[in-house]
Amino acid sequence: MNNKGYVRTSNSADIPIVAQDMRDADVAEVQAYSGHTPEQALKHGLTYPGGTTRSICLPTGVPVGMFGVVPTDQPRVGVIWMLASKGITQIQRQFLRESRGEINGLIRGYDLVFNFTDARNTTHHRWIKWAGFTIIKKHENFGKEQRPFLEFTRIVEKDYV
Repeated sequence: MNNKGYVRTSNSADIPIVAQDMRDADVAEVQAYSGHTPEQALKHGLTYPGGTTRSICLPTGVPVGMFGVVPTDQPRVGVIWMLASKGITQIQRQFLRESRGEINGLIRGYDLVFNFTDARNTTHHRWIKWAGFTIIKKHENFGKEQRPFLEFTRIVEKDYV
């Protein structure tokens, strides 16, 4: 991201900043999915072996979101994730314009990426579709709280010659 905000490699100092003002819907999703705190969820994403994590920053350098992909036991299959603070609205248009490209770079090397999103997190659903993902299934009783979640996925396009 340029002009206003930007994206960089995440570090552990980003975690408390993003977590302290996390979007209410993201906090609820983390709790329903895993029972973890925002800090625990962000740390898990950042420290997962073989994973890649990026931070979305305001022009001042303050991180307002973190996203990444972590490998699964299946070759070339990853779990993609993103959590944001309320501050992301300050660069919302830029984030939307540039997020597809950022995601494309992040998932290079995978054949398929997927995850689950809380059915209540409607802002997240719109962004997931905007970023090129497809919601493929609703799970009525999913996660720690056994709430409705939507499964989404994206097949990573390859350049074939």
